[in-house]
Amino acid sequence: MNLFKQKQAIIAPILVLVVAIIFSLTLASSVNPTPKNLPIAIVNEDQGIQVPSKGNINIGKMMVSKITELSKTTNGEKPAIKWIQVSSEEKVRKGLDDQKYYGALILPSDLSKNQASLKTANPSPIAIKILVNQGKNTTGSTMASQMLTHIVENLSLNIHTEIFNELKKNVNSISVKQAEILANPIIAKIENVNAIGTHTSNGNAPVVLITPLWMSSLIGAVIVFLAKKKTLTSNKVGKLKVIFEQLFLGVILSFLIGFGITLMAKWMGITLPNFLDVALYLTIAYFCFHILISAVLSWIGFGGVGIFALIFFFSGSLIGMPKELLPAFSKDWIYSWVPMRFGADGLREIFYFDKGLSVSHPMTIIIWIGIISVLVLFLSAVKPNKEVLSQTEVVTMK
Repeated sequence: MNLFKQKQAIIAPILVLVVAIIFSLTLASSVNPTPKNLPIAIVNEDQGIQVPSKGNINIGKMMVSKITELSKTTNGEKPAIKWIQVSSEEKVRKGLDDQKYYGALILPSDLSKNQASLKTANPSPIAIKILVNQGKNTTGSTMASQMLTHIVENLSLNIHTEIFNELKKNVNSISVKQAEILANPIIAKIENVNAIGTHTSNGNAPVVLITPLWMSSLIGAVIVFLAKKKTLTSNKVGKLKVIFEQLFLGVILSFLIGFGITLMAKWMGITLPNFLDVALYLTIAYFCFHILISAVLSWIGFGGVGIFALIFFFSGSLIGMPKELLPAFSKDWIYSWVPMRFGADGLREIFYFDKGLSVSHPMTIIIWIGIISVLVLFLSAVKPNKEVLSQTEVVTMK
């Protein structure tokens, strides 16, 4: 018998190529990740100064215009930073708590006044505040901090050069204090908002906890599915009874895994904001993921395992990254809908944003996943049971 005449041998190269392409796509997010449209707020609180014959001069407005203009790209690509002008620091802090921005640049109310004082014998340094939203995403907030610090350093260098050139023309000598302040006229005051703290896997604790939860829900759903197949129930009432039993078993597994993973995290030294909040959240997430997988398996069979395994491989490397660093394919076709991402986002709010166990946006999405999955699971009661039909046909033939 010739091996190359077998159907499997003919389609093997195609299948292997497809698998290679699929798993290669999981590496797309790690190839030269560069930020695009990273949302950062900028606040100009500068009151300006009155200059004879020139009126009110507002250096803050000039800086905002220069910063936003320099950040624009000319080759058609998206800029690294998406500047969002906000009217006050209070509103910025609210936006940081709502995870709208990775960071913020706040220009002080005395910016113009202090900038003018640099030309006098009693100069005052300019203090620009940088707010870094650590809890939103460690990678994204670190990039935001580096870019904002670089911007402030450039502004400081520009002012240093401008003032020194002007003083050279009009002043023969300057005091030690002037020289000291003019060497670094702008001071960056960096403040970490929604700080990640210590012993949280560098801010990745939500991903660390949600990954085993997803795998546990997949394995649990498969085991229950295999047990369910052995019931061989043909009537609808019997099927509904088995589904109720399946849901009850899912609840038991949810509490077991939810509290188990939280207890393991505590033993491993991860700093938990509140043990009960984290445990209950993981319990709810596990149940919804478990029922989602169970519902799909109830309709398409054991082949559904491959779907959820692919979801794990595709999303495992994405959910810990800011979406602004992902390529278009990963962001639009994977990151935007994978359940694991919503699970990690909900945990992030508990860990770093002091939200506790609340009905947040991620929690709402997860609950709706659970509700729809329960409905789909119950609808599977009307699906013919192939195993029972096969056995009935065998008995009829005999």
